[in-house]
Amino acid sequence: MRALAVALALALAMPAAAQPPPPQKKPAAKQVAHKKPSAQQVRKFDELEKKREPKKPERQREPK
Repeated sequence: MRALAVALALALAMPAAAQPPPPQKKPAAKQVAHKKPSAQQVRKFDELEKKREPKKPERQREPK
């Protein structure tokens, strides 16, 4: 009976041992702190900000 149990255990363990190990997961990407914006990025941002500002209508002067 003991031999049958050992044989059964070995028979069940063989397919599991034949499988290749699962591929390793890639490490999580490092979080990088924000870098200082480049001069070009600053210029573009300034241009966009100017476009967003509503233009104030010029006041018309009444003739005297």
